[in-house]
Amino acid sequence: MWSSWIQRLFYVAVLAFSAFDSHAADSIHIVAGRSLADWSAELQSSSPVVRRRAVLSIGAFDKSAVPVLTKALAHEDAVVRYWAASELGDLGEDAKSAAEPLRKLLGEKLIGVRIAAAYSLCRIGEVEHGLPSLLEGLQHDERGAWNSSADFLARIGPPAKGAIKTLEEAGKRGADHIADICNEALRRIRGVDQPVPSKTTNPTQGDAAGGKPNKKVTAASVFSKAFVDEDVSRFSKSIEKRKQPNVLWISAEDISPSLGCYGDSYAVTPRLDQLASEGMRFTRCFTHAGVCAISRSGLITGMYPVSIGSQHMRSQIELPSNVKAFPEYLRATGYWTTNRSKTDYNFAVPKKAWDENSPNSRDWRGRAAGQPFFSVINLVTTHESQIRGKFGETLHDPAKAQLPPYIPDTPVTRRDWARYADLLTTLDQQVAAILDQLEADGLAQDTIVFFWGDHGQGLPRGKRWLYDSGTRVPLIIRWPGKLKPGSVNEDLVCFLDFAPTMLRLAGVELPSHLHGRPLAALEVGTTAISSQPSANSRQYIFGHRDRMDETYDLIRSARDTRFKYIRNYAPRRTYAQNITYMNQMPTMKELRRLHAEGSLTGAPALFFRESKPIEELFDTEADPHEVVNLADRPEHAETLKRMRAALERWQEDVSDSGLIPEPLLATPLKVP
Repeated sequence: MWSSWIQRLFYVAVLAFSAFDSHAADSIHIVAGRSLADWSAELQSSSPVVRRRAVLSIGAFDKSAVPVLTKALAHEDAVVRYWAASELGDLGEDAKSAAEPLRKLLGEKLIGVRIAAAYSLCRIGEVEHGLPSLLEGLQHDERGAWNSSADFLARIGPPAKGAIKTLEEAGKRGADHIADICNEALRRIRGVDQPVPSKTTNPTQGDAAGGKPNKKVTAASVFSKAFVDEDVSRFSKSIEKRKQPNVLWISAEDISPSLGCYGDSYAVTPRLDQLASEGMRFTRCFTHAGVCAISRSGLITGMYPVSIGSQHMRSQIELPSNVKAFPEYLRATGYWTTNRSKTDYNFAVPKKAWDENSPNSRDWRGRAAGQPFFSVINLVTTHESQIRGKFGETLHDPAKAQLPPYIPDTPVTRRDWARYADLLTTLDQQVAAILDQLEADGLAQDTIVFFWGDHGQGLPRGKRWLYDSGTRVPLIIRWPGKLKPGSVNEDLVCFLDFAPTMLRLAGVELPSHLHGRPLAALEVGTTAISSQPSANSRQYIFGHRDRMDETYDLIRSARDTRFKYIRNYAPRRTYAQNITYMNQMPTMKELRRLHAEGSLTGAPALFFRESKPIEELFDTEADPHEVVNLADRPEHAETLKRMRAALERWQEDVSDSGLIPEPLLATPLKVP
């Protein structure tokens, strides 16, 4: 207990000296390592990613950026025009000089550009010019236009009172997250302090997708790199002349490595601890996004969602023609493939992916005699909705809960933490039942078992965020006779590695477009305990946060084995934006209550800063909870530069479509 309080006092002391954010200065001269002139020059880049990143960065210079952004309103790239208008709107009265070119943009063919210009006009006091286009956006057929128009109206606030009736009507159009964003806009326009209660009814997946899906996203329409369509059937010819292994995946919702085998003394997880003792435990496994659908979208395709357009939570895209769910390749080689309970990919489940895809799937028992199987069992017990559900006394003692420093210490927060631990114990029992069935069927020695969590814990500053609390997950693999029992692997592993690993295990040629790589430990069938990353392991893993249900954001991250770098492309958007589904968590309600009372201090108060730092850098060894931002520390300047460069290279390598605003992503563009 004393160590916990000492750690908290350390964080409070450090934060007292590091509360000042460089972007909040009266005059900003450098943004993410470049001057205004440097970023302005990059607007002429031949790379769409570079010029779009540039216009977003220019907006962070505040009023000194107005002339450059005004000129960018005439840029040939519609995405640059959109962001220039949006950034001018964020500058409010300082952008009045851009009124005339903004009015001209109201004649644009693309609805996305029109609503961005309309937002800016409303913010500089010309509501009569801007509001009609935003009302048009609310009534548009495309989901991205609905979302963005409502978001802009929320940011305008009371001057947009003429939109109230249309917002009320738009909120009835089908998707829960559409209702939530419209309600948020209505709340801000009316000046109501408290968030509107959610209408969401889905207990395990958040807001249900609804409305028309985005138009087909293709290489020709959105992305700068061409793909070659590949016939899945040809991969059946690449099977090696060896026995294909059976594989069982057991996935868990919303959990961090909060297990006994990962050193959590509060945990009661005996069967998962036993599984780790029988196989290999990975200590640096990360998802690319801290939320389910985006995580699963990348995992099932082996591609970063920002490369295929599936990065927004509760969207429904059409996959580029060359991109397959990897079980399609397995089925082509003769595997029996099953999925029990959950898909949630942000696109329709490909019909050729699964032999059985149902809550009542027979798993491996439905296969033909001798047929290799790949069975996925998704357990939803630990989903965030279950933490806030109705329950009696907790099995774990709340007084002994090990709260991180960014969570205030109150009876409410301790009870949520104890409930999370209880759910992990229930999960452990469910895993035990699955493994017992595998054993009873005589398959335990002939099956590779993966256990993993789809993203971090479903508690504030965990789920949905790019900190380790939202992206670091448990991964345990048992492969009898191949992986040494009780071994530990320190390699950086990401969810994009799962698809190529499965294809390699099946002896299938890897499609050229995959972003991951097969897990080195499984390729060599290591029998040695790995205390250091493998020589051929990756140097960095990357992450992204875009729209979360009704709330827009634009954050990217890079992590090596020690440091985490975060780039906030929308620094004026507070961490504490309302997400209706998230707001139902008792701990989140407690955070908001304490903040309203003015009694929130130290690390928990960071969540309610009015704006975000443009860059964040954390030493995850010295500061595992990532609350001490080192980005402005001279002694870390070289690390900051290295991590920033790695992230920017990655964005260009994957053609980061998150830099395309959703209403333009939904309306295909011809991109050079």
